[in-house]
Amino acid sequence: MKKNIIIAAILSMFLVSCEGILDTSPRDMISDGNMWSNTSLSKAGMDALMYPLMWNVDGINDLIPSDGRGGINRVGMEGMGYTSILDGGIPFLKDATKEADNRENSAEWRCMYTVIHACNKAIAHLSSSILGEALYNEYVCEARMIRAFCYSRLVMVFGEVPIYLEETDNVNCTKTQNTWDEVWKMIIDECTDCLGNAHFQTNNLGGPRMCKPSKGMAYALRGNAYMWLAANMNPKIYEGHAGISTSEIKNYYTLAAADFANVKASGFGLWDGVWEDLYSYKNEHNKEMIFPLEYSFSLGFSSIFQWVIGSRSNIDACWNRLTASAQFVDDFEWADGSKFDWAQVFPDWNNLQPGEREVFFCRDSLDTFAAEFEALGSNASEKAITLSGQRTKVISRVGQAKWDQYYLDHGNEARLRTAYDTRDPRLNKAVVTPYKKYKMHNEFLVNPIDFQMRWPRFKRQDDVDDSDLWMEFSSNMVYAWYKYLITDGITVNRRVDGTDWPLLRYTQIQLMWAEALVGSDDVEGARTLLNEIRSRAGMPAFTSTDPAKVLEEIRYESRIELCLEGKDFFNEIRWGTFKDKKFDGADTTSPQSCWRQGGWKSGYYYRDGMWPLSAPLKEIVKNPNLKKRPKDWLY
Repeated sequence: MKKNIIIAAILSMFLVSCEGILDTSPRDMISDGNMWSNTSLSKAGMDALMYPLMWNVDGINDLIPSDGRGGINRVGMEGMGYTSILDGGIPFLKDATKEADNRENSAEWRCMYTVIHACNKAIAHLSSSILGEALYNEYVCEARMIRAFCYSRLVMVFGEVPIYLEETDNVNCTKTQNTWDEVWKMIIDECTDCLGNAHFQTNNLGGPRMCKPSKGMAYALRGNAYMWLAANMNPKIYEGHAGISTSEIKNYYTLAAADFANVKASGFGLWDGVWEDLYSYKNEHNKEMIFPLEYSFSLGFSSIFQWVIGSRSNIDACWNRLTASAQFVDDFEWADGSKFDWAQVFPDWNNLQPGEREVFFCRDSLDTFAAEFEALGSNASEKAITLSGQRTKVISRVGQAKWDQYYLDHGNEARLRTAYDTRDPRLNKAVVTPYKKYKMHNEFLVNPIDFQMRWPRFKRQDDVDDSDLWMEFSSNMVYAWYKYLITDGITVNRRVDGTDWPLLRYTQIQLMWAEALVGSDDVEGARTLLNEIRSRAGMPAFTSTDPAKVLEEIRYESRIELCLEGKDFFNEIRWGTFKDKKFDGADTTSPQSCWRQGGWKSGYYYRDGMWPLSAPLKEIVKNPNLKKRPKDWLY
């Protein structure tokens, strides 16, 4: 279908990086001297600029490698956000004292600067005499926009980073960090210059540079810069930063809104098909995709995302490294737009200890199975023997009295389903919820079959229709992701996923546009944009005209629409809600089960100085001009 990037992958070996990540690559194929010497090699070199973002690893225990070879930190950034839990933990969250050499710091820094220096090299060596004026300008703008995207990521993670806009060798990477304002201004200037270039494509929805940077992307990046400048490194989360005036903030929002409107004018727009189909391989080239990271189904050029989402029942032995957070699942509104509350389903919910609520999530017929086992002993069915023992364990946890009071041998599942079936329709499409049939596919199957997430589980049966979904975690019930899961059999290899990854997509931009309109006092315009997204999802229009409530609903839609896309961490930081959401407003918290019991994975520690992240320790050692982050950072 797409993507002949073999030459691009070869060329990427020769891109200069101040981190030295690529220095061990063999140099016996295409030399630095002739890499940009003709049109075809120049095109391959441009296509190679994105390749370091898609590097991946084969080891399950090193999904976020610190040497930069993990590509864009897709898994780590999603796990750092509110909507997901990353199994195995993230030192940035788990360590009470944050270490400057943790993998989150290094992975983001090294990958982004590898691409930045590759872009600098391309800009320095591209030739208008070889390419012609039009193609030369197109390529230079592409490289500048990829570079601007990487700087946007860096400043959103580290707050202040060094700016390199010229080709630089390893010895001369000696700059200190530029200020927050300086980095954002540079990004704005880069976007503005490219927007003024008549040869830069308006959008990337077709033509020879399909899916490559465009003016629509430049508007999106510049608008994002204005949004972060309006946030002004919120002093709630970044101590000691001086505020800016209300009029300055309003002006930034006005500028951002104008840029986001121009993204739409450039030809991008909301996906107008079925909501869940947007995230499929077959529909990856659509008007939402402002800036995608292009994968293929070839090893070395594919995503490993199927390895970390879903369940072991799909694409044999997925590892469930990323699961949907229970707090996030509980955020999904009722179908009428009102706030969800478990007490509306189980009136005694708030009177029970979190562990006691497990009784509400148990499968039907456990008492029946226990009676069968009691009557027949070892002659009982395998299911009765297994589930009778599981029932005994549940009762030991919740207590016999609570079991007798709340468990329904017939109807427990149906009662629980009322908490999911009358909610925002996106819930059951994005997340695997209990006692609902979901199609799964693995190497044992010709066609996908139904699985259900039940508790307690019976046993793993990958080729039995309507079997129990087999999650990796046996001690607790947690939510699996269904969004982005490949279930149609186009691959049964968990390491081979060719679905493109939206680094920027239009829904994200429209939600920021609505947010900017609230900030510039156009609440009605914001509600219109918000309700277009809600209508597509099958949700009722939001009718309040209270700016604070409209803003909160925009944040709700952002969390729901952009879940599992690595965007939430950046949003929560910019909004100043990171502690309230990821940490439940406390200094310590723990990932929770479906019934909101903590402890299934080790806890998280919040510190006021944990964001922005510190420059990686290895970079500080190599470049003593880099400043260390104060407060609770270990060097």
